[in-house]
Amino acid sequence: MLYYKLKDSQSGMEVDLIDHGGTVTRILAPDRHGSLADVLLGCPTPKDYLRPHPHFNCLIGRYANRISNARFQLNDILYELDANTPPHHLHGGQHGFGLRTWASEPIDQGVRFKLVSPDGEGGYPGELNVVAEYLLDGTTLRLRFSATTTQPTPVSLSSHHYYNLSGIQGSAINDHQISVNAATFLPVSADLAQLGRIESVTNTPFDLRDNVRLGDRLKSNHEQVRLAGGFDHTFVITGDGLRRAAKVIDPYSGRSLTIKTDQPSVQLYTTNTLRAKGKQGVAYQSHQGLCLETQQFPDAPNQTGYPDPTLRPGEMYTATTEFIFGCINA
Repeated sequence: MLYYKLKDSQSGMEVDLIDHGGTVTRILAPDRHGSLADVLLGCPTPKDYLRPHPHFNCLIGRYANRISNARFQLNDILYELDANTPPHHLHGGQHGFGLRTWASEPIDQGVRFKLVSPDGEGGYPGELNVVAEYLLDGTTLRLRFSATTTQPTPVSLSSHHYYNLSGIQGSAINDHQISVNAATFLPVSADLAQLGRIESVTNTPFDLRDNVRLGDRLKSNHEQVRLAGGFDHTFVITGDGLRRAAKVIDPYSGRSLTIKTDQPSVQLYTTNTLRAKGKQGVAYQSHQGLCLETQQFPDAPNQTGYPDPTLRPGEMYTATTEFIFGCINA
């Protein structure tokens, strides 16, 4: 296993990474007083990432989120994927990129990861060549993906960071404040598969356009919140190009995280079903972290009303997301 450390000399912020899964194992971020703490949930030790875990902080592909019934049709050909979350296919399945060891090398201010996914791997068509670069610029951690294919294939690459900005492992995220730049969201079925609809957030607990206390929304009786046990939903980001997707604030430490992306959507997951042994021996429970996964629409290969996620030979898939750490005053 190869280890990397990125550091910003001015703020003291540090980012630790490993080649297995292209995983970020630790982010030390300063609070309003300059004190550093790890704001990522994760495995107890780096070697534990070699064992099964809930996608802690790894790169996700070939396709982020769920593909319903583990199949899709493309150019009149039906492709069968592995149903690793029966009956659905989740985060690339048994050959997901978070389970792979990537080729890696240090670059200026960061790390470059490379992976080749063979034609037919996991049931997907085409050989997919992927490059992912993490770069630390001040207190901004930037993730840049690029990919090419030899056959038409759906692609949605993401990262699965689990955040708790308090820096206290095992603490609840109820007091975290969140805003999401989205006027619509994608409702799901009882098993979290896409219904194929795009619905307005207006007059629902999914209206996060203004800063709200997360715990207040987690208590909602809205059917979609109840069936997921919190948020496990995709929000359609307003605007185009690199723009703000979400912002999270921990009012006690003062830490903030702003996420910008050029992707069409972001998945907010409030660790509703999390049960795992974590850092410092903590037994993680629900609502002790949150994920904001920038991505293509889930199940888009099966949903004609969603943007087409197909990458074709001769094209270049690109995706950029910025994780901008900051502080607010008391």
